Amino acid sequence: MSDPFAPIEGGKANGAPPPAPQWSIVTPIPVDAPQAPARHPKLGEPTARWTYRGASGQLLGFILRFDGRDGKQFRPLALYAPAGGGAPVWRWEAWPTPRPLYGLDRLAARPSAPVLICEGEKAADAAGRLAPDFACIASPNGSKSAAKANWAPLRGRHVVIWRDADAPGLEYAEKVAGLCEEAGAASVALLSPPIGVLEGWDAADAEGDGWTAAHAQTLIASAKPIAALVSSPQEKAAKPKKERRTPQRDALMALTRDCTLWHGPDYEPFITIPVNHHRENCPVRSQVFRRWLAVRAYEQSGFAPGAQAIEDTLRVLEARAVSEGAQQAPWRRVGARDGKLYVDLADAAWRAVEIHPGGWRVIESHDLPFIRSPRMRALCEPTRGGTIDELRPFANVASDADFILVVSWLVAAFRERGPYPILVLNGEQGSGKSSFSRLLRGLLDPSSPAIQGPPKDEQNLIVSAQNGHLIAFDNLSHIDATLSDGLCRLATGSGFAVRALHTDKDENIFDGARPIIVNGIPTLAERPDLNERSIVVRLVTISEDRRRPEDEMEEEWARARPRVLGVVCDALAAALGKIGRTRLARFGRMADFEKWMAAAETGLGWLEGTFSASYESNRKDSADSAFEGDVVAMAIREFLERDDMAIWSGTPTELLAALGAVTTEATRQMRIWPKTPQGLGNCVERTAPLLRSKGITVERKHSGVRTIILSRARQAPPVEIDDGF
Repeated sequence: MSDPFAPIEGGKANGAPPPAPQWSIVTPIPVDAPQAPARHPKLGEPTARWTYRGASGQLLGFILRFDGRDGKQFRPLALYAPAGGGAPVWRWEAWPTPRPLYGLDRLAARPSAPVLICEGEKAADAAGRLAPDFACIASPNGSKSAAKANWAPLRGRHVVIWRDADAPGLEYAEKVAGLCEEAGAASVALLSPPIGVLEGWDAADAEGDGWTAAHAQTLIASAKPIAALVSSPQEKAAKPKKERRTPQRDALMALTRDCTLWHGPDYEPFITIPVNHHRENCPVRSQVFRRWLAVRAYEQSGFAPGAQAIEDTLRVLEARAVSEGAQQAPWRRVGARDGKLYVDLADAAWRAVEIHPGGWRVIESHDLPFIRSPRMRALCEPTRGGTIDELRPFANVASDADFILVVSWLVAAFRERGPYPILVLNGEQGSGKSSFSRLLRGLLDPSSPAIQGPPKDEQNLIVSAQNGHLIAFDNLSHIDATLSDGLCRLATGSGFAVRALHTDKDENIFDGARPIIVNGIPTLAERPDLNERSIVVRLVTISEDRRRPEDEMEEEWARARPRVLGVVCDALAAALGKIGRTRLARFGRMADFEKWMAAAETGLGWLEGTFSASYESNRKDSADSAFEGDVVAMAIREFLERDDMAIWSGTPTELLAALGAVTTEATRQMRIWPKTPQGLGNCVERTAPLLRSKGITVERKHSGVRTIILSRARQAPPVEIDDGF
């Protein structure tokens, strides 16, 4: 694109002398000059017009802006007279060099005021409103033609340059700084845009963002002097050659020399930074590290780093963290190393609880790779001397067996790895399901919000898992197949990988397990795979004579919580000491959970076998509930028992017809009733564990014809005892 500010006649031809000028500039413009055109012959109506005036206020010309399909364009408009004589005319042509500055009248009107230079007339006008104590000016044609302007009026003036937040803006500011020095300015200072602003941000954008004069004054006060400038020719001749300034990027890199770079298994870069008398970990791209870098730059070097300098620094640190840093998995709230468990208290001092087979202690300083998300909150410091029964008044569960299972879930949730059982809280309205969920969250992994609604898709489920240790979903009315599968995978640690937003090939990966709480009024763990991984606890309705004000409950819980957490730490220490020697006669689906709690129960003051008895009973009740809620499983049992069959064999089509004969029309019209043989085959496969719990085994064969074989174990008849009569 040609330069609209270049002379219309262009430059000289190759080997030929420049032609004599055909037009000469008329400046200042006389009062009897013809009126300036209101439209451009091709670009049409302008969207903005800036008037250039001389030191005495006389008109010198205009700069106009046009916005069209090709974007914004600027055109100069000046008065020219024919070289051979004749009436002057307005031409869409810039002034010959050196060109006048925009705001010469402002400079002349305030000879002692400091000068604020912006890149462009619009920014200069906005700066004039935000910084009324300054004479705000600009040069024609912005960053492209700084050297073509006449900077002589700045001799002896104190100058601050408000640059745009982009690479051309920095280049323009550095060029203008040198030109001001050559013009004899008394001083020149350069301010950097605030961190986090959009690329190209300037004074006009600041005004649009709602900035006030106070905001602008704070930014201007942060401007860093470029150099003490000389004005006399003798001093200028004696001045040594100006050394190249250290780029901000290099200065920022130097500030990270005492930091430690590392990366996770998925090559996400992290950095460990010194803060006060401890060290903190954060992702290189996090706002936490950006703020730390900006504050350290200002405190140690006296400059506010620009957005581009920070971005360049982050790119270098990311590459070094991946290529040079050690690899270690980041921890959220809990972690393990060398046979010890660690719990992040998430307080300002970055303290943690260290749990080992002999006990536990709070450690003040460490090198543990804990990572915190913005939603995490501080955990209370555990204290000794309590009992787990102090939690009982706050647990509105139906039985002591349910209380044992809630405590068992809590102790298992403090492990650094899964599988974790899913805690399902059922109860009527007014049974305190949400309050109890928040209480458990505050004892394990305080967060804001404490509980939330169900995720709308797998992407949101991954985000929840990545930002905390515990996931708590509140007031669910149903768990569909997709959410059920996601919760099962998350509880056992199967891992997730979905396409990252705004990318074609990048993936958002989560490989781990998380403790889960879900609550609701209806039965939620209906699907067999979810049921096998769940602990279903029923809460009782709180009557009016037992209900208490929430502030009283919170006050009592605040006193009891540190002691309860201390008892949980005791149980974890006991589990670490006994887990290697613990053996169970049989293992269920959640074998790791069962073994962990068998090792931990003595640390809670329970007799050996207390947990196993409660868990077995709960599993049986949950399996019965899931069986009764599965229409296909119920139909198969009724079909076999009706004719007292020990075995049945047939195709899925034949089984669908046979089950239809023993079910009602209302059942067959239900959405969950299979409508095709293939659908029935899938249902039978899913309900096989439920059928097995009732003594019915399912076998599938495919030797040319798909065959389903159902077998039912017959109960032995009661034994008659001869009593002698």
